[in-house]
Amino acid sequence: MRLFAALYPSAAALDHLALALADAHAQEARRPDGAPLVRWTSPELWHLTVSFFGDVPEGAVPDLAAALEPVAHEAAPLDLRLRGAGVFDRRVLWVGVGGDGADALRALSAAVAEAAGDAGVRVDRRPRQRAHLTVARAAAGARQANRRARGRGATRPDRTAGDPLAAPAAALAVYAGPGWTTDALHLVESDLGDASGHPVHRTLRTLPLGPAAR
Repeated sequence: MRLFAALYPSAAALDHLALALADAHAQEARRPDGAPLVRWTSPELWHLTVSFFGDVPEGAVPDLAAALEPVAHEAAPLDLRLRGAGVFDRRVLWVGVGGDGADALRALSAAVAEAAGDAGVRVDRRPRQRAHLTVARAAAGARQANRRARGRGATRPDRTAGDPLAAPAAALAVYAGPGWTTDALHLVESDLGDASGHPVHRTLRTLPLGPAAR
């Protein structure tokens, strides 16, 4: 089972982001034949990853959930907002996270990773220094298109093909969404889903944040 721990923005925050992305879609580059150079993430999959666990045996899930429960109880609800945007390695377009709870989110990430490791789950113990929500990825052929252009001797290769996320990222750079309070940590399973290859996320456990959850 491919597992991760996540937080989910409020419905209002997600709706606001969806409206902002409509403008970003207008900045999307396409190939001359009209094929997309950007693969947009389905809103059903939008989340903030707290810690990624990778492949975990199904039998280890109860122990992992039990290890995360006290971490959630010792944390507090987080006041967050989606803000700004950027691109990782010219492949992943993300929207950033701010708000009064941003520092506490980094601490929660470190605590979750440590608890998972103590439970026998191999995980990167480093806290996620740049919390984010992934909204798009460069299509598989984007870089190949630019390499082919260079191979044909083009003096000015199509930079939008080689970096199709640059314009949407610029459109979202000043984005600021509404705030919300996150009051639960979710243990989520991810798989490739149906024959289309679209990922499917299933929440296995919901762990309320804060001592009031005891």
